[in-house]
Amino acid sequence: MLAVAGLLMVSGLADTGSGTAHAASMETFRQGGWNGHAYTDDNSGLFNTCVASANYRSGISLYVQVDTGYNWAIGFSAPHWNMKVGADIPLQYRIDRGAWQQGVAKATSTNLARMQMPQDGYIITRFRRGRTLYVHDGSYNYEFRLTGTSRLMARMAKCVERNSARFGAAPAMNAGAATSGGLGSAPPAQAASPASPAADAQLAVEATQALFNLMGGAGLSGLKLLPDGQREEDLNGLHAVAADEARTVVAHIFAPGSYSSEQELMSLVVADSQQSCTDGSFSSGSEKITEGGKEIYTSYADCETGDHELIERVAIIKRKAGGVFIYGVADTYVGEGGGAPISPPELTDPDFYASAAEAAE
Repeated sequence: MLAVAGLLMVSGLADTGSGTAHAASMETFRQGGWNGHAYTDDNSGLFNTCVASANYRSGISLYVQVDTGYNWAIGFSAPHWNMKVGADIPLQYRIDRGAWQQGVAKATSTNLARMQMPQDGYIITRFRRGRTLYVHDGSYNYEFRLTGTSRLMARMAKCVERNSARFGAAPAMNAGAATSGGLGSAPPAQAASPASPAADAQLAVEATQALFNLMGGAGLSGLKLLPDGQREEDLNGLHAVAADEARTVVAHIFAPGSYSSEQELMSLVVADSQQSCTDGSFSSGSEKITEGGKEIYTSYADCETGDHELIERVAIIKRKAGGVFIYGVADTYVGEGGGAPISPPELTDPDFYASAAEAAE
C-alpha cells in the first residue's frame, strides 16, 4: 500500500515539471478508516504532499492527495487492473445526488489512476460532507462510501501545514487538469469543465459586487469581507463571504452546466445543514416564490442546541449570463446560558428576498 501511495505522490510531482522524483515517507497517521503518509522529495528534502488511502470490499482502493498549495487529487487502484501507463482515462463522477462532473484520470502505473480535482468550494464541500462518490468510466460504475472524509480533510490540512513548516514546502502540483467530453453514446447529465483560475477570479469579482449590493439593499452593516484562508473551513472556495460575530452572508455563482437544477442545489443545501446539525433539533423548509418578477428558490434551516441556535436562509436566482446566484445568510443566536448573549440585527425574509432579487442588477 505504501508503494502505491508513493506512485501517487510522484505523479503529482510530474505535473509540476520537476522530472523524476523519489518519495520518502516522513510521517504516518490514521484517521478513521484512512491510512495517511506525508512525503518529502529525497533529492531536495522538501515536503511536497500528503496522501491517505482507504480499502473497499470491491478490492479497489481510494486515495486522497493534498499538496503544499492545498491542491487536491484522488486516485483509484486495484491489483487486477492492467492499464497502459500514461494513458488518459475520461471519467464522470458525482457525490450523492449532485451534478455529474467530468474529469480525466491518468494511469501512473498499470493498476493506479490519478485524477486532479477542481479548486471548487462546491466539490470539496460535497466530498467532505457527502455519503457516496459515484464514478463512471464509460463501461463500469463504481461506488465509494465517503466515511469520515470531513475529519480526513481537516487532518490532511494539518499534515500539510505541519510538514511544510518542518521540512519546507516544495512547489505545488498543477491544479489545472483538463477535462474531456461525455462518455459513451448516452452519458449522464453533462457538466462544464472546471473553470480556469482567470474565469473563477472573474466570477469572484462579480459575486463580490452582488454581495455588496445585497448587503446595501438589506441594510446590513458592520460585516467584514473575508478572503479565502481567513474563513471558517466550510466557507473556503465560495466566491464572496462577509461576516461578523453573529451573521455570515455569502454569494456564490454556479456556472451553466455545473449543476442539474435549482431544486437539486437547494436540496443539497438543506441536506448539508441537516448533516451539520449533529447534536440539536433540526427543522427546515423550502419554496419557490416570485419577487420583482423573478423566480426565487428559497429555503431555511434551523438548528437549535441548548442556548445556541443557527438559522440559515438561502435564495437561488437565475443569472443573466447563465447559471445561478446563490445567496445565503447564517444567523447565530446565543442565550444567556451559553455565555455572552449574541443576536444579529433583524433581517426579515421579505427584505432578504427583495434585496437578493435586485443584487445582481
